Amino acid sequence: MRARPLGSRHTDWLRRALLSDPAQHCYLLALLEARGTAAIAGPSGTLYGVFDGGDEEPRAAYWLGGSIVGVHATPQTNEPIVRLLNTRVRWTSSITGDAAWVLDLARSLAWGRPRGVRPEQPLLVFERQPAVRPHPGLRVARPSDFPWVYPASVEMFTEEVGFSPIADGDRDYRARVLSLLESGSTLVITTDRTADGRPVRRWPAVGGSQQVVFKADLGIRTSACVQIQGVWTHPDFRGHGIASGAMAAVSAHTQHVHAPIVSLYANSYNAPALRVYEKAGYVQRGTFATVMY
Repeated sequence: MRARPLGSRHTDWLRRALLSDPAQHCYLLALLEARGTAAIAGPSGTLYGVFDGGDEEPRAAYWLGGSIVGVHATPQTNEPIVRLLNTRVRWTSSITGDAAWVLDLARSLAWGRPRGVRPEQPLLVFERQPAVRPHPGLRVARPSDFPWVYPASVEMFTEEVGFSPIADGDRDYRARVLSLLESGSTLVITTDRTADGRPVRRWPAVGGSQQVVFKADLGIRTSACVQIQGVWTHPDFRGHGIASGAMAAVSAHTQHVHAPIVSLYANSYNAPALRVYEKAGYVQRGTFATVMY
């Protein structure tokens, strides 16, 4: 087997492969919808196919960019990708996907010790009637909500990943949060009162006073599937049933406005979050892993 960039003639194969399991392949579906072709190559990354021989359909495909994501990837199809990656200086920050190929690929790379490994992340899909009522206070956040959404987003990332997204500067992360707000991709529950009933401190620069109780991002949006990311509940409001109702509302909104399939993946050790998702109607349909460098 050998790896080489995909061409436009492979677009139909790629679309079929991705639509065979949209929840698992939401990232690459978004990439394909944005570019309209399998022939994707440039400074941000290249889409490679793994072939047995000539110009026939590939056995698997891998996006090699700031992240590595695959479709139909297996430990066997990893082999030519490993040879390719080990000839270049590492510039990928993460590998994400089905645990079987992700963990095998990471073990074979000569890139040194990863910053973090999440070996078991249930892939969850919204498929059942929620056991809770959708929270009536959920709304689509606006760009004017940035002063309170931004610190909540930083807290979420730090808590989830284990390091701050702004440790080396905040420009890129501020731009990411604002982009989600501008596209209507952040859903929130806010309040002007703390958990013990005191007024939230004012933000003089914007003339308001709000606190994010719950947030979730429609991190990857396609016509077939949306992947929920950045789910966070303020620590002072946890344990009151807010998150499960909020997630039921997030899922209903997403299905109604954006796509029929709503998915996310979570860490297996986060038992409280998994209980929230189960109450909100999510069912496990696979197991992801993430390796971070």
